Parts: sequence; structure tokens; C-alpha cells
Amino acid sequence: MAALDVRGSIRVPRASLAWPSTSTERPTRSSFTPHFLPASPSFPTSPTSPTSPTSRLFALLALLLGISLHAQDIHFSQFFNAPYAQSPANIGQFDGQYRLGAIYRQQWRSVTVPYSTFGMGGDAAGVAGVEGLGVGAWLYNDRAGTSRLNTFHADLGASWGLALDAGKTDRIILGVQAGYSHAAIDYGALRFDAQYNGFSYDPMLGTGEEFPRTSRSRADLHAGIGFRHAPAKRRNFTAGLALFNLTTPDVSLFEGEPSPLDMRGVVHAGGQFPVGERVDLMPRLQGQSQGKFRELDLGMVLRYIMLDQWGLVRALQGGLFMRAKDAGYLYAGLEHDDWTIGISYDINLSRLEPASRNRGGIEVTAIRVFRKRPPVPVRYKACPDQL
Repeated sequence: MAALDVRGSIRVPRASLAWPSTSTERPTRSSFTPHFLPASPSFPTSPTSPTSPTSRLFALLALLLGISLHAQDIHFSQFFNAPYAQSPANIGQFDGQYRLGAIYRQQWRSVTVPYSTFGMGGDAAGVAGVEGLGVGAWLYNDRAGTSRLNTFHADLGASWGLALDAGKTDRIILGVQAGYSHAAIDYGALRFDAQYNGFSYDPMLGTGEEFPRTSRSRADLHAGIGFRHAPAKRRNFTAGLALFNLTTPDVSLFEGEPSPLDMRGVVHAGGQFPVGERVDLMPRLQGQSQGKFRELDLGMVLRYIMLDQWGLVRALQGGLFMRAKDAGYLYAGLEHDDWTIGISYDINLSRLEPASRNRGGIEVTAIRVFRKRPPVPVRYKACPDQL
């Protein structure tokens, strides 16, 4: 039987009853684009052949959509709150000594078995007293759909920042990450046409497939360059370019023809500009390209400052973003001293809308920065009990 070969993704045998069994790598995070192969001769296709409601539903969906699946790395809506995933040049670029971050995303609960991703990382600035030197680590675990395709990834990276002027308002940063990934699939969760007994699906029947392997590990390399202009505390501009999967590692689960993971390019920019005594605007932009896949995220965050003195910061954030030809999403954030908490929800606007009913995915982020604060001034002197 033919295998489903999605270029740049893991190659697995075809499970033809219904999507998402055919999913091999993470689809577009807020629009699924399934690819259905023609049914094999062994699978009854006559109008009188009984099929399950699920298979009829997804067969109808396939006819309505008629679109294809493209493989890609994982990515997030809150790209501005996932610095380690965006570029190696983001390592060590923050106001403080240490930084920890975590992100969780779940989507497609309204369509299929939810896709879920959890990631966390940490980095340090001015390592060993060397100004401009940053080191960091980033890892995530991603589980996709019915097949429970699980991907674990870990990165170690470093960056070097060089000031371009005496005032250190302009800086260029170079970063690199070396990573390890392990992907595994559960074939037992899939259904194959050979398991159709003429009337219904029978899990006791053999699949008629040979599975050379259920997992694969790989090493990889990423690099990035960034620019930062920060003339004032509430006024800055950043931009950068990152390249992932520089080694284009083989991710096939077959022993024959390799299936290299496409290199991914990321261009990003952002800024912060005061428009009032307590109000800042923070535009955000990110564009990605991997193989045939393209993605553009663009939006604006409004920041309202409630407190900003003695090293204490309390602020509210609210934003609106658009992912081109895919989804719109709302963002809300809270800054409380060293913490920044964010939550966003994708509203699906793609051709999957009839199945998703506009329900995309929820994403939650948390960032903690450890920094030295100036001492809080003493406003009153304590009076002695007795003179």
C-alpha cells in the first residue's frame, strides 16, 4: 500500500478511514489543511458500501475543502512571549540577570483529539560577568491528534551582543542553538482500510502494513541575528532574522528514501512607543517560511501602566492580531513586577471553519525575570519609645 509522503515531515503508512489519522506532522496551528489520497482498491467505495458516520463526515469535509497538508515546525500565537522559540539571538536579551518562561497551547478540541504543546526555557544575561554574553536552554513536548504523534525537543544556545555606540542604545546580537529531537507515533491509534470487514471497522483485523520503526531521533542546528535600538525605558525597536533546521535532518519513519525537514526562516520586528503618560503602543510582526508553507502574524498591543516606580511595575496589556488567511486572535496580559502573564485565543477564519466553527486554540504564557531592584526609599523615620 502506498505511503503518505508529506515532504519535510515524518512519512508513515496511509490510514485511509478518516482524518486526522493521516496527519504526520504539525499542520497549520490555527487552520488544518488535510490531504486525502484516493482510496485503495481494497477499500469498498461503491454507494452501497456501508461506512461509519465519522468516515462519511471527513470524506465530505475532504470534498468541500480540497486542500493539502504542509509540514512545519511548531509555532505559537504569542511569538513575542516565546523568545527562545523565535530566535537564538533572543537569548540573554532582557533587563535583568535571569529569565524563566513557559508556554502551553491546545487547539482543535472542537474538531478532533486536541493538539497540545508545552514548552519551557530559561536564559541568563552577562554570564560570568561578561557583558553581552547570554546562554539559555529551551525544550518542548508536542502531541498531535489521534495518532498521538509525540515530539520532544531540547535546545542549548548562546548569544553575543555588541554595542554599536558609546551610549549602548544600539546593539547587534548573534545567536546559535544546538538541539535534539525525538519523534514517536502510536500506530495502534490509527485505522487502516485493511481493517474494514465489508460492513464495519474491525480492530481485530491486521493492518496489512509493515512498520519499520515507530520513532526517530535527530540533531539540529539553528542560528539568528538581531538588532535592538533602545534610547529610553519606554521606547525601543527590535528586529531580527533566524534560520532553523540548518542541517535539514531526516525525519522519515521509513528506511528507504529520506524525508528531510525543510529549513525554516523567521523574520520578526517589534517596538514600544509611549502615546501618553501611562499608555504605550507595542506593534508586533513575525513572518515565517518553511517549504511551501508561509505565515504572517501582525498585530498591536496596548499597554496601560498602573504603577512604575522603585523598580515595581504593574501594567495591563490588550491586543488584537491577525494571522494571514488563517485566524485572528485576541491577547490579554498582566505585568506584575518581575512577572508577565499572557493569554490568547485563536478565532479560526480558514477553510476549516465549517468543521471548527471558528474555534481555534487557547495559549497561555508566563515569564519571570530575576533582577536587582533599587532600595525603596524610607519615607518616615521611626520614633523611639523613649527619649
